Amino acid sequence: MSDVYNNILLDMKKLKGVKRIALAGRDGFLIGDHASEGAETLTLMSAHMLQAAETVTNALEKVNPNRVIVDYQGGKLITALVGSKALISVMTEKDASIDPIIKELDKTAGKIKEIL
Repeated sequence: MSDVYNNILLDMKKLKGVKRIALAGRDGFLIGDHASEGAETLTLMSAHMLQAAETVTNALEKVNPNRVIVDYQGGKLITALVGSKALISVMTEKDASIDPIIKELDKTAGKIKEIL
């Protein structure tokens, strides 16, 4: 696993409200992570959710989703595409404001996309 990916993810992890973050291929298998426990489950399930969202949006609107957001009792799970090769999954704290997290997630995805 590249230190470059880990450094980029570490910057995102420092953002207020971010509990876990992981980078994976589109198949859900880890590329880099700072989530440690549960990271692989996080990315595998995120990949499936993203694929389902792509199926729906392509069938109905002929476009791909930018991200998938799951709102659950303990926070939010946000999964974003990183080009055609990868995805980033972020779990937030319960009361986290997601607007700044999404903004930083988009920047982080752009940085990683340039490397891939």
